Amino acid sequence: MLGDPPTDREPTRYVKFAWRDLSNLPPIGKLDYAPKRPQAFRIFQEGEFEGRHTHVLPAIKRREVLPALGRCVYCRRQQDACGRRLNLTSEHVIPEFLGAGLELAASSCFDCQRTTSDFESSIAASMFGPVRRALVLKGKGGILERTNFPLDIGREISRREFIPLRHYPTILVMPNLYPASSYSRRSPHSDDLFNFQVFNVNAEPKYLRQYDLEGFSSQSIDLVRFCQMIAKIAVVYGTHYFGFDTFNPTVVDFVRTDFPPGNPATGHFANVGCLWRRKRLATESLHEIEVGEMRWQGKTMAAVRVQLFASYGMPSYYVTIGE
Repeated sequence: MLGDPPTDREPTRYVKFAWRDLSNLPPIGKLDYAPKRPQAFRIFQEGEFEGRHTHVLPAIKRREVLPALGRCVYCRRQQDACGRRLNLTSEHVIPEFLGAGLELAASSCFDCQRTTSDFESSIAASMFGPVRRALVLKGKGGILERTNFPLDIGREISRREFIPLRHYPTILVMPNLYPASSYSRRSPHSDDLFNFQVFNVNAEPKYLRQYDLEGFSSQSIDLVRFCQMIAKIAVVYGTHYFGFDTFNPTVVDFVRTDFPPGNPATGHFANVGCLWRRKRLATESLHEIEVGEMRWQGKTMAAVRVQLFASYGMPSYYVTIGE
């Protein structure tokens, strides 16, 4: 039975998926999942999410500024240790490199912004570079100008080669998670994911074989920093919607913590996960954010659904941001 992490290894932090046979690639423009699981797996009892309000972000980037909070959305401070008023900067709800223009005005202090910018920059480079280019997503500096990306042709160990951009196999890959421990019976120290949701943007086997390639791997996903990014989106928008005084925050410390690359970590699935029994609805939105409540074992928690690349059928992540 899958679903319970083994206890005789270091925590899993970095994952990728290898297509060992190019004939197994989904057709271009089609959604799929990998790996396929012929064996049994464990279905965890999970909470129920009731949505209140959905904010949609269109494929065409549009700047939209939400009202300022008057204090840092993460540490909730208005003043520094010397009593001086903090200089708060605007915070993008969804990272701008994903083609989103939704901002929360004057709501992030320097220290917290430094941490969130660090993990967002890391995710942008390691996970979404080719996708940003292929989907023509406009970031802070416009469309990504890079003309080549390293292609990982390794399996367990990364091996990188460069091929012309016109033949670079871009596949949108997002982790499909178990329910978070805050709204399921999973252990708070669980560190494994269920599988990957994949959408073939332009990967064509015949072009890859021209370069004597019989397989390749997705870009590596740092599960800890990925969950920080999803939790950050939920915290920023959820605090905007609910306000500071309506819930006791439970995930901001995770968002504000620096997790140096290469270090093992646990607890990143404590408040971030997927709901398996909740039906996915077709949408034309590039991204969606939905605020609501998560009910689990008689407890009601403030929660936010974050769905990046919604129009491509990617998973919804449910984040419990407070009690």
